[in-house]
Amino acid sequence: MAYTSDEAEAPAATISAFHPDIIQTHILTRLDGLALASAASTCSQLRALSSHEHLWANACHSTWPSTSAPRVRHVISTFPRGSRSFFADSFPPSRPSASPINPDRTPELISAVDLFHRQRLVLSKVVETETVTGWFRCSPFRVDLLDPKDVVRTPVKYPVDEDTCRDLGEEMRLSWIVIDPAGGRAVNVSSWKPVSVQRHWLSGEVHVRFATVVRGEKGTALEVALCSVAVTWGGVEGGKNMQVREVSLQVEDMDGKQLNGRESLVILKRALEGERNGNKEGGVEGYREFVKRKKEREEGKVRAEARLDMLCVGLAALTFAALFVLWRWT
Repeated sequence: MAYTSDEAEAPAATISAFHPDIIQTHILTRLDGLALASAASTCSQLRALSSHEHLWANACHSTWPSTSAPRVRHVISTFPRGSRSFFADSFPPSRPSASPINPDRTPELISAVDLFHRQRLVLSKVVETETVTGWFRCSPFRVDLLDPKDVVRTPVKYPVDEDTCRDLGEEMRLSWIVIDPAGGRAVNVSSWKPVSVQRHWLSGEVHVRFATVVRGEKGTALEVALCSVAVTWGGVEGGKNMQVREVSLQVEDMDGKQLNGRESLVILKRALEGERNGNKEGGVEGYREFVKRKKEREEGKVRAEARLDMLCVGLAALTFAALFVLWRWT
């Protein structure tokens, strides 16, 4: 095709050639949160147009349907930049804060949870947890999304072998956002992708784990803590589809001990107040590191106990020999 000299010399259309209303109404509204953030970083015009609250509110609601709940929407409105601050807090993983933590400044936590299978929403729920009573501070920390007798029926097919069980894990995504209403911060403690998928040999239940590692006090069992979300799927008798029977959040240390409410609150506050590193795969890598360090700690304890046993045997033998010599002399 031939072009005239005028067409060849015509300048390329730029973003400024479009009316701002067209950009905001027909372009920016179609972007997800990451694309919206990228657009805002390209030029001053898009940065200004991308700063509107309704754009970020839509991005939050489409990414995490649980944020549409009235209580969560109200809390998000109190964040410094509203939905934009919430998205910046909740999307990338956290690099825990090393600053001193005061758990008494957090009287309540809100959990906004969304479970997806093949990008289809399976479960969305909000749970509020008070953190000030002695019962919470001293009891083992656990947040349950479902009541013991509640189940969520799904169209997900029951895995018939290990391969389909592994595929189930690849097709599943979970977001568990912990919100601190008093501090105006939020953090996603889920690894997004599962870190382990196991099927119980007897009951047939499928246990899926999502996890995030949070670093704590050096030289202790809390040097690395694990925020673990367990999802239990069960089959329906006589049916081919599964139902969600349990979704819960717990925190454990490198000794495998489940932390109490106060200890868990300190760990969660470190994650809430930390920087965001932008690596969504960090949850899986962090979990592998946690398992490795946990195993090394267990092996170290076994070696220390073995040395102690040998020392005790040696002292006992030395004592017996000393008594025997003393008896012979007398």
